[in-house]
Amino acid sequence: MKNLIVLLMSLFLLSCGGEDDLVNDVSSDGFDREAMLNNWADNIIIPVYTDYETKLQTLKTATTSFTTTQNQTNLDALRMAYLEAYKTWQYVVLFSGIGKAAELNVNHWVNTYPTNAATIETNIANGSTNFSLSSTNTQQGFPALDYLFYGVGADDAALLTAYNDANYRTYLTTVVDRLIALNTPVLNDWNDTYKATFIASSGNSIGSSVNVMVNDYIFNYEKYFRIYKLGGPLAIFGGTVRAQDVESYYGGQSKELCLAALDAIQDFFSGKHYSNTTEGDSFKSYLTYLDTMKDGEALAPLMVSQMEAARTQINLLSNSFSEQLENDTAPAYTAYTEIQKLVPMLKVDMMSAFNISFDYQDNDGD
Repeated sequence: MKNLIVLLMSLFLLSCGGEDDLVNDVSSDGFDREAMLNNWADNIIIPVYTDYETKLQTLKTATTSFTTTQNQTNLDALRMAYLEAYKTWQYVVLFSGIGKAAELNVNHWVNTYPTNAATIETNIANGSTNFSLSSTNTQQGFPALDYLFYGVGADDAALLTAYNDANYRTYLTTVVDRLIALNTPVLNDWNDTYKATFIASSGNSIGSSVNVMVNDYIFNYEKYFRIYKLGGPLAIFGGTVRAQDVESYYGGQSKELCLAALDAIQDFFSGKHYSNTTEGDSFKSYLTYLDTMKDGEALAPLMVSQMEAARTQINLLSNSFSEQLENDTAPAYTAYTEIQKLVPMLKVDMMSAFNISFDYQDNDGD
């Protein structure tokens, strides 16, 4: 009887284990997940956030110069700083679902497009720069800057004239300041305590860092990359083609941003250190360690090859995706098809190999 009571108590204690017990439950496949988390944090995530902060500060400096003196030289410098920051954001978004970035819901504010140009103009006319309401997400961030730098005039001369109005200058400054305000606390948190928390959660349970990153990576690929950049504007899931819904609609830099996003996706898959060619522990090395195969071929190189196939087709598109969709949708459908081919490898083959379950709702029928 005594032994039965001890057994029942043990089972009870196990069933009541705290969140830390679940999160730090170790994987049984022998792969060093902690080393992978260290590579991600030290060589990819923190360097990305640090570079993004630098690019935003450069954008702030260019904004100050432009709002002080509105001329073509300052406008060109401002646009260049904006594009460099926007390309770096394509890396940052991979990590926007974890830590302080998730808490602040950063992606909701930074890159929701299409932007609402009519409301932006109303806000400027009224001197309204309150971006705290959730509904203002289409009036700020990089898509708003795309409009402010390329859409407020028929040509550059008209755009420069528009910024004679102090309300335009104030609105622009507030949008840029908001981007910095959303990133600085995230970077500080990684440099303060979150890195240790992230690395310590190296198990294989729901909520562990690896499991969350796998889910977020696939979610980013499906939604922010596949659907938002091409599938949605192409009306893959119904409706009519919506060329106005592409990223960088006004500036026409859709392809450059799309390729930057694919760089980020492929680099993270391979564990490539940010801004150099060294590779560390990663999804690719994890799949190689597990000797994961698909149709008789090693899965990891097959996935890299598919990313390159998508890149080849994206490179054939116009710089402006809106122009591409307005003139000829066939090449865009081909590019989308190549992007789509990686989805089952991610959602079925890789998830199965890692023994990880989905933690997000998937309703797109693929």
